[in-house]
Amino acid sequence: MKFSESDINIFYAFIEVAKNNKSFSDISIKSISDQLGISRQAMYQSHFKSTDELLYSLYYYADNNIRQEIIKVVDECKDKNRNSFIDKLVNKILPIIYEKIDIFKVLYSEKVTSNWSHFMENQYSDLLEPLFRDKFHKGTLIPAKLQSKIVIHEFIGLISIWMNQDNPVEPEKFSPIVIFSLNNSASMLI
Repeated sequence: MKFSESDINIFYAFIEVAKNNKSFSDISIKSISDQLGISRQAMYQSHFKSTDELLYSLYYYADNNIRQEIIKVVDECKDKNRNSFIDKLVNKILPIIYEKIDIFKVLYSEKVTSNWSHFMENQYSDLLEPLFRDKFHKGTLIPAKLQSKIVIHEFIGLISIWMNQDNPVEPEKFSPIVIFSLNNSASMLI
């Protein structure tokens, strides 16, 4: 998906407005257009008709480079080197997230109770599924699709923790935490 300079300016205006409001319901097209210094009508006519539409487009903008990198990592790991998937994923994706930290801090905040997690699950569960095989544990089938969704949710949870810190540390400092957490079960962490 391509984004114009105007779209990107609107996204960052949305982020600024979101930072200064308590909840998503307090954010309006008018407040975003005021932040940009354009009329509300111009926003409606040329850009976004609602904050929901804007937020959904922001998901794609935030995810744009991430998806491309994940596809590369999955392709590298699906036939061989499955064990290196987590290391490669974390080391490729965390710097991209950090580049757009203002956006991700808002997407992972309580201010924007959004469908971001659902969006990410839909984007990646089919993409990651080839890395997994159906497994049986104590007589219970754990399908590959479910395993991929678990990994996505664990990754999203860790990124959420990172983004909700007052001053998120650089990716190279947070990477070992994510890698360790994804490679170990909850019982190991406890």
